[in-house]
Amino acid sequence: MHQFSCAGLSECSCCLTACGIRPLVKNHHRVRRVIEGNTPEPGSWPWMASIQMLYKDGYGSACGGVLLSNRWVVTAAHCLSDLKRYRHLARIVLGARDLTQLGPETQIRTIKQWIQHEDFDHKTHKNDIALIRLNYPVKFSDYIQPACLPPKSSNVYKMDDCHIAGWGLLNEKPRTVTTMLQEATVELIDRKRCNSSDWYNGGIHDDNLCAGYEQGGPDVCMGDSGGPLMCKRKKAGIYYVVGIVSWGGLCGQPHSNGVYTSVQDFEQWIFNKTSSPKYHYMKATSMNISPPSNQRNIEGNVESVTMEKNDSSHSNSTGSIFNQIISFFKMIFSPHGKSDHAENLCRNGQESTETPPVEITTGMMDRETIYNGCLSSHAPAMLSCQAMAHILVMACLIALIICR
Repeated sequence: MHQFSCAGLSECSCCLTACGIRPLVKNHHRVRRVIEGNTPEPGSWPWMASIQMLYKDGYGSACGGVLLSNRWVVTAAHCLSDLKRYRHLARIVLGARDLTQLGPETQIRTIKQWIQHEDFDHKTHKNDIALIRLNYPVKFSDYIQPACLPPKSSNVYKMDDCHIAGWGLLNEKPRTVTTMLQEATVELIDRKRCNSSDWYNGGIHDDNLCAGYEQGGPDVCMGDSGGPLMCKRKKAGIYYVVGIVSWGGLCGQPHSNGVYTSVQDFEQWIFNKTSSPKYHYMKATSMNISPPSNQRNIEGNVESVTMEKNDSSHSNSTGSIFNQIISFFKMIFSPHGKSDHAENLCRNGQESTETPPVEITTGMMDRETIYNGCLSSHAPAMLSCQAMAHILVMACLIALIICR
């Protein structure tokens, strides 16, 4: 490649199924290559998806994508335009590094539904973003995790540790193909500078980001479209997917860096879809976003699915409350931050009333990625959060004894 509340403690287990987790990564060093080739460690970017087509010699990666929840992938709209006629032949591969050796950690899904942005312009690549609904939810693992979207209020340009990844070309000339996931470190480039007359000369839109190097170097190339631009502050623990690969000039050449769709500019669009029954999304309560009154419709068949809630967490019985407290207590002290019940409830990937869709999540920059009052990363601040949770549990147990 060139303000979320849980109705009961038992629900809080699932609240900790957060975004941006990289279970297999302890330290990630900056890399300066991608066209020359740099293969990341397994599980480095667990939200990476390969959107593949069936060719004469088998399946091959056509575009990249980013896993947002256990059911949804975000990618570039132009990728879906290219796949429109052959959508039934496409598949989504998650958890992979080498596309020629798909091990047991890999999960493969097909496209049940896709949503291309209504105002996508193929000529200018404006609004180049789309969503794919998987035919079956994935099961999260060390190799498969949902990505974090940047908070709307955050300044992306203050993030100074950025990476790209994908299965695109290693070189444009000569054309060098790879089946191994590649990664590289890039820098965000000021939009005005990138749009200057000696660069892209007005071709950059307000909803674009530029990343790479002015003098040329590591960059995205053909085949990387739809993949992520992932950034964070150097001392932070969570990467945010701030951009989706859209287009660019000659791969790796001066003033020809990759151009990305800014995810921040489309979070309203994404969450509008998540709150729309038409597309069977979970309501984005964590963002407090209301669906628009003039939401436009998109062509396509939409299967209607009724979601049922488990009302056991609302029980007022002493035994139910006691069990919820014990469950939460086990979750807090679990080595992996979850109880067995939480693991089964949140990660079994089954289409059942006990397994609600995992919400698409944004973070909060001041305390890493906060979800349900606790950090979703393994950052040091997690200890203070757990300490508060322990105090809460003890208070609940004392209250329960008094009530008896």
